Amino acid sequence: MKRLTAVGAMTLAMTGAAHAQSSVTLYGIISTGITYISNQGGSSNVKLDSGINQASRFGLRGVEDLGGGLRAVFTLENGFDLSSGKLTNGGALFGRRAYVGLSSDRFGTLTAGHDYDFIYDFVTMYTNVAQFAPSYSFHLAYDIDRLAGEPVNNAIKYKSPTLGGFTIGAMYGFSNVAGAFAGAPGNPRVYSAGISYAPTGNPTLPFSLAAAYTKTDGANGTLAQIALNAKSIETAALAGRVQFGGAAVNAVYTYTNATPTLGGGALLTHVFEGGLTYQFSPFLNTGIGYAYVDQRNGKFHIGSAGVDYRLSKRTDVYLFGTYQHAFAGAGKAGNFLVVTPATTVGYSSNSNQAAVQLGIRHLF
Repeated sequence: MKRLTAVGAMTLAMTGAAHAQSSVTLYGIISTGITYISNQGGSSNVKLDSGINQASRFGLRGVEDLGGGLRAVFTLENGFDLSSGKLTNGGALFGRRAYVGLSSDRFGTLTAGHDYDFIYDFVTMYTNVAQFAPSYSFHLAYDIDRLAGEPVNNAIKYKSPTLGGFTIGAMYGFSNVAGAFAGAPGNPRVYSAGISYAPTGNPTLPFSLAAAYTKTDGANGTLAQIALNAKSIETAALAGRVQFGGAAVNAVYTYTNATPTLGGGALLTHVFEGGLTYQFSPFLNTGIGYAYVDQRNGKFHIGSAGVDYRLSKRTDVYLFGTYQHAFAGAGKAGNFLVVTPATTVGYSSNSNQAAVQLGIRHLF
């Protein structure tokens, strides 16, 4: 009995020591609201809409101090539809992020698993969606330029420490298929790299910049590849933001080259996007923006506006509006993206479609 008591006490002591050197954090976002769609198959629609501000999610983030400035890290992040309780991201339990690795303030972070590329990590924050607009303002239903976020399977990822304001990163995603190292249908090979710059310690330089590139080889690797029947797709992106007191200007340019599987030349897509935000107070943020999507077989105008009011540090309410116009051969409007990158709104019966959302978001 005394032996069991001693072993139990020792176990508790060791658990306490381990707890003191490590931590696991539960975090998440819950976002939902009412959406009005002006034209969906010829009729208007009003619906409860999950994730229109940011995709609803929860996750576990852990860190263990290994000594000498080295840490073990992991993240497991899940996406879900608040309206139905279903998993998003193809029904995967941790479809957004699932990785483990080592991190050091001196050498950077190296991880392995399932994670986003550097277009999402470095460039997405400069989009109108990240600044003030709803997820409907991403570029076309099939996320042509990856800005809505498409995680990479079987990925090794490195991100450097920030030096002189610069951060760089590189990622490689294995196909994991025997005899198809260069990628196979449904099991692509992915390259990604990026660089970002944000001046530190100099308030006279209120700007930041980023650039990233991602290439996916192997059909059906991304939403765009599936929609375009492409065997390979690559995207390069540039972005920046400048602050002027309470106002800020953001801009993004993306170039995407999709090589179809069956005949035809490459499908090139250029996207030019810009936005203006103004923060009236720490609680009230507003914004307006525009994106021009230029494809070989059609073009789109996308206009966005948003008002966000913080009730507290963790809870805010918002009103969003998005308008899309298809022209120059694009046919019908209706490429709105929802709960990125899960589902889409049905096409309009004509070249115009608008959406207005009123909702609430809570962070934990």
